[in-house]
Amino acid sequence: MSFNTGKKSCRKGKIGEQEFCRRVATLTNGRVNLRRNLAQSRDSGDDTGVFNFSIEIKRHRTATDGQVKQWWQQCQANANAQNKVPVLAFRPDQQHWQVVMHPNYFFAETDVRGCVRMDIELFCQYLQDPQAMFGSRHAPPV
Repeated sequence: MSFNTGKKSCRKGKIGEQEFCRRVATLTNGRVNLRRNLAQSRDSGDDTGVFNFSIEIKRHRTATDGQVKQWWQQCQANANAQNKVPVLAFRPDQQHWQVVMHPNYFFAETDVRGCVRMDIELFCQYLQDPQAMFGSRHAPPV
C-alpha cells in the first residue's frame, strides 16, 4: 500500500466515524451523542463508545463476509481490553449503515456468525430503549 493510499484510507475512516456519529445523533433526536476517540490509533481501542459499548466503525468500499469477520475480531479484542460490549458498525460504498452485536445467548462471542446484524435505525432504537429489544440483560448501565 502506498503512502497516498494509506492516507486516503485513514481519511475515509475518519469521515465514516464522523458520519456514523452524526447519524446516531440525528436518529436519536440528540439523546445519544457519540464522540470519536482521537487517541484510538495511538493507544488502540474503540473508535467511539457510549454506555458500556465499544463501537468499532468501518467505512469501506466493500463488506465481504471475510472482512466483517476480521472487523468483528478487531472489535471484540478492543472491547475485551476495556471490559465493554463489542459493537461493529460499517457502511460499504453506496449502501446503508449496518450494525453488528452479539446477543451472548447461544454462541461464543468470538464467532461472528452468531451475531445480530441490523441497520442503523434499529440500532438507534436499541440505544434509546434496550430493554424493549433484548431484555434487561443487554441494557446499558444507568
